[in-house]
Amino acid sequence: MFTKSLNSLLAVLLLAGGSLVDSHAFATPPKYPAVREVRGQVWVTGKDGKRLSLRGATTLREKATLETSLDGEVKVQLDEKRSFTVLGASELVIPVISWEGGEAPVLNLKSGHLHWRQSLKDKGAYNVAVRSDIFEFIAPAGDYVLSMDPDKAFAGVKMFEGSMEFSALNGEDSAKVQSGQQVGFQGVLEGGEIAYDILLQGRKIPRGRLTSVTAIDLKELSKASEAEKMRLKKQASEKERAAKARAENKRAGSICEKPAGRFNECSWTCLNNPKKEKKVCRVEMAGVSCVRHRCNANGEWAEETVLDAEKGGSACKAQVVVGPCDY
Repeated sequence: MFTKSLNSLLAVLLLAGGSLVDSHAFATPPKYPAVREVRGQVWVTGKDGKRLSLRGATTLREKATLETSLDGEVKVQLDEKRSFTVLGASELVIPVISWEGGEAPVLNLKSGHLHWRQSLKDKGAYNVAVRSDIFEFIAPAGDYVLSMDPDKAFAGVKMFEGSMEFSALNGEDSAKVQSGQQVGFQGVLEGGEIAYDILLQGRKIPRGRLTSVTAIDLKELSKASEAEKMRLKKQASEKERAAKARAENKRAGSICEKPAGRFNECSWTCLNNPKKEKKVCRVEMAGVSCVRHRCNANGEWAEETVLDAEKGGSACKAQVVVGPCDY
């Protein structure tokens, strides 16, 4: 009797353990932070230290450094309420991304410009600290551009919508900047580096002064407003196209999008092909390459592989090809 009861107990424990393992193994990965738009040349460096060219939508994991060329931009959706865009000639570090929930509580603007967008009526699920070598604060709701130029020891903000208290790191003086206004902090360079005063417990204050709060040029405000209207219009159009694509994909049994693909199918994309070429992928030309991806169980085009000229010439066409993998 005792042996039978023990066996029954062991069976229950094994089943419980198995369900725990299964639930962990098949837990849904977080959707954010998600790269939504890439324009021009953008690079991403992950936890493995590999610097890769970023070509399209993806979800960032664990940590990431984003770099843009002079005409490059990358938009990242932090959650359903907040997004930021790393503008041209910029570098931004996301030092920690939660593996469980996708939270990114710190953004470190090393250089360049960061455009933050969050409706004034929306509140984020968690606080995000925006840092640079000159400032550090919790990002408020609004539409504004933060700038950091380490070569000139200058940082600033242009507030298109909303308001914030802007100050230097650990500084006592601050400036209230509101919609249509801008302000900055002009630091001091010593030996090519930003100079600091070191306080008790190692706290640093950049040497320098706050600039006067001034009005943003009306042309710039108008341009920003028009750009936001165009962005919202494009966003609505993209949502509509995505909804149609999802409906078509569902009917076709596809789980990957842009292009549509079924689980374990591959796609072959010709990069930098001459615009006039409408049929073949000219891999024999300098700069042209054939890239293969596999549609994984999460509905993502993953496992990027650049094929050699021989394989690429036969696998790739001028337009994206989707079909059974060749391996």
